[in-house]
Amino acid sequence: MKIKKADLEAMLKDAGDASEVDVKVEGQPEEGDVKAEVEKAFKETSAEVKGAIKADLDTAVAGIKSDIEAYMKSQKEAIQSKAGAYADEVQAKRAKMNTYLKDFSRALLDQNDVKAKEMTTDKTGSPYAGYVVDSELSAEIRHLVTEYGVARREFFTTPLSKNAYEANALATDVSVAWVAEGNAIGSTQIILSQEELKLKKLGAIVALTRELIEDQEVDLFSFIATRVAEALAKAEDQAFFVGEGSGDTTNGEFKGLCFETTIPEVDIATPSALTVEKLYDLMDMLPESAQAGAKFYMHRTWRSKARLLKDGDGRYVYADPINNAGLATLLGKPLVTVEVMPTYSATGAGDTVMLYGDLKKTTILGYKNAISAERFNAGIIRNVAGNADINLITTDREAIRWITRVGFLTILPTACVRLEVQAGS
Repeated sequence: MKIKKADLEAMLKDAGDASEVDVKVEGQPEEGDVKAEVEKAFKETSAEVKGAIKADLDTAVAGIKSDIEAYMKSQKEAIQSKAGAYADEVQAKRAKMNTYLKDFSRALLDQNDVKAKEMTTDKTGSPYAGYVVDSELSAEIRHLVTEYGVARREFFTTPLSKNAYEANALATDVSVAWVAEGNAIGSTQIILSQEELKLKKLGAIVALTRELIEDQEVDLFSFIATRVAEALAKAEDQAFFVGEGSGDTTNGEFKGLCFETTIPEVDIATPSALTVEKLYDLMDMLPESAQAGAKFYMHRTWRSKARLLKDGDGRYVYADPINNAGLATLLGKPLVTVEVMPTYSATGAGDTVMLYGDLKKTTILGYKNAISAERFNAGIIRNVAGNADINLITTDREAIRWITRVGFLTILPTACVRLEVQAGS
């Protein structure tokens, strides 16, 4: 039954009350129609929402991608601008720094002229050197490192708290004798000798200009410190192995082992007279009490000659470290090369070319503290040529001073034997 809404309202008013009325308002859709309309509306709304969400996501992704690309570009530019040796603005400076460090490095590599150049940007004056590196691949300074410091490794070393060290050695030992029954027993005594080890100063000062310090792109201080430490070790080896004693101010007036006449010696006529038999004579002269820690010491050019020697059974007496667990030996004893000892080709008459013995028993190397390094930006230092002073303040320089205090003493010469050549090459 279909009725109008107005008629329904009139009927209800007239009826006064009705508990249940089954009616349908005109124009109202059926239940199925409502469901279909709702589903349709939902689908249409869902599609619109999905489209809107997709558009928002696409916009957001594009924005994020753009932000990331911009960030990466800015970081790349920042890295390039801070890349030191590879930055554009640095290239012009590096070109000017070319001559200085190449000349300085050559001076350092020349061990006889290690102090020949003062470090400054002036490449035309005298005695000034040049600047810092020559290409973008030269952020390190290439140089040869020679193995010095043998004395520090092989001698008996001891730190000292004072300037000198009194060392005692046995000069005369006790003597005993068989005594007949009833006869008097003779007396004996021990006589000690005493030697004094005095510390001496070894040092160097390097001056650098402000421009060099501020414009450097290499770890120049570390490089210089390494070279100074090597030079100090070389100076110690020279003094303690080949120093000639009193009057040899170049070597601190120390008498090195090669010139210590109290050390027993074995002679050969010429360098070419080196034989296995002479090496055995060298070993046999050393007391048995020093044999356990004994080693051979010589320049590498003499090692090359010794490695060609064969014993009576045709066997080489030199064992290469490659085939001997990393240890070079001669006649079964360790062999140590000493760069400051005489070379084979430059051997002169009276030169000691080999040592064999226990140097920890033979020598004492005393030192006070470690190598000290101090930096100054004020004061006056002597120039390299030694004929003028440099005022650090007025010349806008800084100086680094390295100092070590060290001394050496041959305390038990019989714990070592020398091989001396009577006529040179």
